[in-house]
Amino acid sequence: MKRIISIVLFIVLLTCLDRGIGYGINEGLNRYFGLNQNADILFIGHSHLMLAVDKRLFEHKTAMTVSKYCREGVNVSDRYIMLKQFLSLPDKDSLKVVFYGVDQFMFTGKGLSKNSYKLFYPFMDNPTMDTYIRKSTDRYDYWLHKLVCCTRYSDALLNSPIRGWMHNWSNYKIGNLNVDALQEQIKRGEQRHIQFEQDLIDDFEKTLELLKQKGITTILVNTPIAKVLNEYEPMKYKKFIEYIQSKTDSSSVYFWDLNPKYADKYELFYDPIHLNIKGQQVINDVLINKFLVFLKNHDFSRNSSIQ
Repeated sequence: MKRIISIVLFIVLLTCLDRGIGYGINEGLNRYFGLNQNADILFIGHSHLMLAVDKRLFEHKTAMTVSKYCREGVNVSDRYIMLKQFLSLPDKDSLKVVFYGVDQFMFTGKGLSKNSYKLFYPFMDNPTMDTYIRKSTDRYDYWLHKLVCCTRYSDALLNSPIRGWMHNWSNYKIGNLNVDALQEQIKRGEQRHIQFEQDLIDDFEKTLELLKQKGITTILVNTPIAKVLNEYEPMKYKKFIEYIQSKTDSSSVYFWDLNPKYADKYELFYDPIHLNIKGQQVINDVLINKFLVFLKNHDFSRNSSIQ
């Protein structure tokens, strides 16, 4: 009998430890992505947009709260689920504007992880994410991560909760793009190609429709990509730009294309699609200034409590 009691107590202890560690990591993630606050503005995208925006400075200059829910490697379908997750959280009625990162590769499935659903294991207690993960994996994998919290976190993920607890959203990309090497890669066909996969297009359009239904203004923002990469497939690139422009309207969906002015400023790039520290400083200031002008023409309440 004592042995049974000891085993039960050991299991209870492990469960409490597992849940405690899970709570600490999740709280850090919530802080880092801004899932724990009433946000006026939401940035949603992958690392392309993540490295372009300084959350704290954006909040300071606009006097509006900002959530930056950007994940490395997520595709358009993932972002649709991320938006649904965000909107399902308590007290999200304050959301006024979504900055949605777009680029010419957003409808190209190749090059992004087919297992990107694993990024969302930490949030599988959220009903939206729980349904998404259940559909994306097998029964054993689902229940393993559902029951044992510590299995939800990879080594690569642990940097984000640490930064969340430290209130650190800085860009640490130091270095500059090697343009000659990029041109050689393009000649060898080693760069991604622009594609238009219908399932990704459908999820993008569902994302825009969801935001319209919620009465949330959407700004589609194309932060700079190196010019030589933009010129790789000019006809497809033109088709992409025309498609994005076709989704704008005069009341709720806007397109800010920063490529024409900054794509050839190679000193701003860490690699072909990611900005370095200097690049973030420049592009973040551009976005802030454009948004401040935008605010003058739109009736958004700016009474928000910056956290």
